[in-house]
Amino acid sequence: MLITALFCYIIAGKVLSGYREARKNKLYQNLEDAFLVMMVENDPAPIKKILDSIRSRDLESFIEFVSVYLTNLKGDDFDKIVDVIYRSHLFKYLCDSTVSSDIDLKLYSIYCLGLIKKPAGIDNLLAALDDPNIFVRMAAVASIAQTGCLEALERVLESLSKEKLVTSYKLSEMLWFFGEEICPPLLAELKKRDEKIIKIDEEDLLTAAVIDMLGHYKYFEAAEEIHSILKETRRNTIIKSCVDSLGKMVYSDAADDIIRNLDSPDSEVRVSAVKAVLELRADDQTGKLKQMLNDLDWNVRYNAALALHEMNFDFPSYMFSPELAGQELSRAFRTIVHVLTEKSAAMQENN
Repeated sequence: MLITALFCYIIAGKVLSGYREARKNKLYQNLEDAFLVMMVENDPAPIKKILDSIRSRDLESFIEFVSVYLTNLKGDDFDKIVDVIYRSHLFKYLCDSTVSSDIDLKLYSIYCLGLIKKPAGIDNLLAALDDPNIFVRMAAVASIAQTGCLEALERVLESLSKEKLVTSYKLSEMLWFFGEEICPPLLAELKKRDEKIIKIDEEDLLTAAVIDMLGHYKYFEAAEEIHSILKETRRNTIIKSCVDSLGKMVYSDAADDIIRNLDSPDSEVRVSAVKAVLELRADDQTGKLKQMLNDLDWNVRYNAALALHEMNFDFPSYMFSPELAGQELSRAFRTIVHVLTEKSAAMQENN
């Protein structure tokens, strides 16, 4: 009997799964046809009819389908789709579902509100920043950013500043969704440092993420402020972000402070300093870069070799220089050979 029950359970599961798949495929086909009529013939009636018929069990399938449109279309076509969703009962249902007990439904709804980019859903997204689930909070941040609501930035930064399990890279990724328009308000927050959110006297990952964003967009207006932070902080996480960003901005006024970090005890900071020296084309630092070819850290050695290669440094002459006789340079030589081989292979591929 147990085997029979198990067999029936498996069969029932397969039947149910097949039914759900068939239902989803039928919905997809109906949506495809209806959207085509709206886009080509400018007739929203068919899609309105389908939207009015969608219930909770179809919502995830609908969001999966419509997300393809919302992430790939722009201009009038995008506005048409958003408008027809906004005017249907689904928009309110999406807003209400941001507090659903069903975690999947909650995440899907938050995600979709971000794709729709309608200010009318911002209060629901802001409320989701206080959700006990970290995945919901991160989804809410991403969706708020996608709406482009810069007025909510300070609230978003406050929320992110409380996250202890999120990396600096992930924080930067969240802020990236706002787009380049985020730079002026981020700089304003940076200038208010130590008041509330931005704290450079700690290993503050959010501060590092803010500086990384300004560097990513090469927002030169922030260079002086970032340079000021570099000179006053002793926190490696923030130092690394400052050096990275100032290098990307090619801010030559910070050259001395960047070069000073070639001797940092932190290997990640040394790597960032090497990359920044290359960006600044500080050819007077080739002597220091040569020393770093024998660094204990592989990433430091590798990036020093890459920088020297980009500066057209004569590796063969260096490797066979009499002044190096008797020195232990096996790490340096292996790194040089690795980079030269890598560059040679890349050149052959391009040819």
